[in-house]
Amino acid sequence: MATVYFESAKFSRALWSAILWPMATIFLTALLLIIFIFELFEVVKWTNHSYQVLAQTRACETQLISTQDDVRGFLLTGDDTFVKAFDADRTESDKAFAELKRLVKDNKDQVIRADDLNQAKTTWFDYAATLNSHRAQNIPVNPDWVRVGKSLTDAIHDKFTNFIAVEETLRDARFQRINQMKKTLAYSGSALVILLALTVAHLVRKQMMELAATYRGALDTIEQRHAALARSEADLEEQKEWLRVTLTSIGDGVIVTDPQGRVVLMNHESERLTGWTKMEALHQPLASVFRIVNKRTRQPVEDLVARILQEKKVLEIANETVLISRIGEEWPIEDSAAPISDAKGKILGVVVVFHQPRVIREV
Repeated sequence: MATVYFESAKFSRALWSAILWPMATIFLTALLLIIFIFELFEVVKWTNHSYQVLAQTRACETQLISTQDDVRGFLLTGDDTFVKAFDADRTESDKAFAELKRLVKDNKDQVIRADDLNQAKTTWFDYAATLNSHRAQNIPVNPDWVRVGKSLTDAIHDKFTNFIAVEETLRDARFQRINQMKKTLAYSGSALVILLALTVAHLVRKQMMELAATYRGALDTIEQRHAALARSEADLEEQKEWLRVTLTSIGDGVIVTDPQGRVVLMNHESERLTGWTKMEALHQPLASVFRIVNKRTRQPVEDLVARILQEKKVLEIANETVLISRIGEEWPIEDSAAPISDAKGKILGVVVVFHQPRVIREV
């Protein structure tokens, strides 16, 4: 039993190993790929962020150009509509530059450039407001002021160009990294898949071989136990046959019963004296087959099986006992009865041994 349990436990361990190792390998490979993909998504996010910054920069530049057009229009026509448009564009421009600074807050250098742009924008708006005020008062435009305005405009343009160039460099670097990561993902993914397939195949083959060896060992153990059991059964049958031949060869009459007192075995001498064949007597109550009475009183002898089950010892029957056969013949006999017990003392049946007295046999 211990061997079978050990083989069963070994087989279970091998089976679980054949399942868990490939699953663990697949899980680790999938985890690495997921980490790599998340990293790729992060780079894509920052690339998109660069596009947003560039778009917002273009919006700020467009907004500033619009205010310049409003100033030129007012200087040329004196129409107050351009002043109103200038004020509105200035408000929108302030919002646009604030949004630009928010977008680049992750980059200190770009934050500094955004602040520089915002300062240049503020200087320009102050200059433009002064021009509008002079035009509203019909003060002639001073050529020096025109040169200042052009200088401010060129400075803002240069700052925008520098800001955009830096952001485009960041975007291109991030975009290049995306391409590199795509290639790396393709190559590494393929390599991991191939490695995974080879690893799983190796592990499965190894575990299956161990599983097969364990299974064969379990089968060998079972076959050995079956062979041993078959030998035991053959030995038991041989012993039963030997016992049967021995009992039937005994000169005394022998009757064996089960614990309920039913006949299970008779030898030839008991068949001759009782007048019952062993096939006819099989499973019949002992009292029906083995009818014994007291020679003097003609009273039936008490139930042997009941006495033995109660007293659990060998009983010697009185000498003045007569066996009445099935056909009415009477045989003076001497007999004894004993319990049949197993190793634990449990009574398995009763054996009755009887014979004619020697004096009568000689007569």
